[in-house]
Amino acid sequence: MSERVERWKATWETRDPAAIVAMYSPDATHSSGLVAAVWPELGRTMVRGHEEIGEYFRRGLARYSWLRFEVVGVVEDVGRSAVEYYRHSNVDGAQPKHVLELLEWDGGRLRAVRVFHA
Repeated sequence: MSERVERWKATWETRDPAAIVAMYSPDATHSSGLVAAVWPELGRTMVRGHEEIGEYFRRGLARYSWLRFEVVGVVEDVGRSAVEYYRHSNVDGAQPKHVLELLEWDGGRLRAVRVFHA
């Protein structure tokens, strides 16, 4: 696993929305089916920019008292990472959630993220 993916994983496991948002470029996008569930009044599955991404993370992470990613595999090239993992948390209990995230990097920051939950 690359240093950038290790940093991404460690930052998410802190559950600190500000630290997670800081990994994103100012005009980044984050797409996930969970956006509509966590922020239904937004009316879409993608958030854009630090303000929207931060609000989505604040809302979504509020339900977690602990969070850990068990990385199953990573495939990368210079500008992209595909990370498959199981999300373990108080929300998931004995049934960890199977997740695939496609991360597009702009240098050391995220430009676009697409999340797929099984």
